[in-house]
Amino acid sequence: MLQHDVELKKFDLHINDVLKRDFYKDRVVDVCPICESNWYIKYGFYNGIQRYKCKVCQKTFSRSTNSLWSYSKKNTRIWMEFTELMTENRTLKFCAEKLNISIGTAFYWRHKILQALSIDSTPDSLSGVVHIGKVIIKENFKGCRDAEILASATPREKIWIIGAKGQEDSMFIKPIFKHCWNRRAFSEKVYSKIEEKSYIAPYGDRYINSVAKRHNRKNSIKVEVEYRIKYLWPNLKKWLSLFHGVASKYLQRYLSFFIIMNLDKVVDYMDLIYDRLFKGNRFIKTDDIRIRSSLFQRNYN
Repeated sequence: MLQHDVELKKFDLHINDVLKRDFYKDRVVDVCPICESNWYIKYGFYNGIQRYKCKVCQKTFSRSTNSLWSYSKKNTRIWMEFTELMTENRTLKFCAEKLNISIGTAFYWRHKILQALSIDSTPDSLSGVVHIGKVIIKENFKGCRDAEILASATPREKIWIIGAKGQEDSMFIKPIFKHCWNRRAFSEKVYSKIEEKSYIAPYGDRYINSVAKRHNRKNSIKVEVEYRIKYLWPNLKKWLSLFHGVASKYLQRYLSFFIIMNLDKVVDYMDLIYDRLFKGNRFIKTDDIRIRSSLFQRNYN
């Protein structure tokens, strides 16, 4: 007698295993994720995924080790659905109710994905006509237990976000420094990425204008307006409002997501998974997601 799986539990498990094998089949393993040795051997399969054994530390690992979803007890399909909802800018509450997970889990999943996206979101160099602008926002202590005390004890500092766009389909958007203009920090973190033969097109800031004049050496060319930089502030303000405010210590992670959503390439959630989230080691522990205020202070001082 043929027994039917009425609730499709076995079918779901099968689909989950197929999805995992499909995602990890092309993932490249260069070194041992434990000791970073390149002396390892193949060591069988687990759930259809290739395993390896390091000849130095004797640890075993697979193509799924240190990937975004490592050690997760939820199945692959739920992670895929969550990623799709993220690309639709859905709230944590909506995601939690839709996928039957807790809001806490949704929060950490969002930050795991944001952390993975921020690893290689910054271009190595900017060439051609480089459009540069800035946004100044106030510190945000959202989520901090002592937020009211911090806000009342000291005034919220200004955070300078610099945005730049070259001829490549990539953008540079980062919080660079606090308080006021810092020429040294700008040179180290932004100007060093601009190629010498490029042309800087500044937008609405006297400090950036002065940098552009020195770099362009009195050369003047007619350039088309880059609206993503010219209107960076209203676009960024509107986008951050979707999250009902973003804590300053997590700002860089959200900016990395903002960059992807503003590239010329149309990105859907499958592109996000294959092209961005499964390259290299993307795993981050839940405890490491919580950025301490002291570390945040050091990044911008």
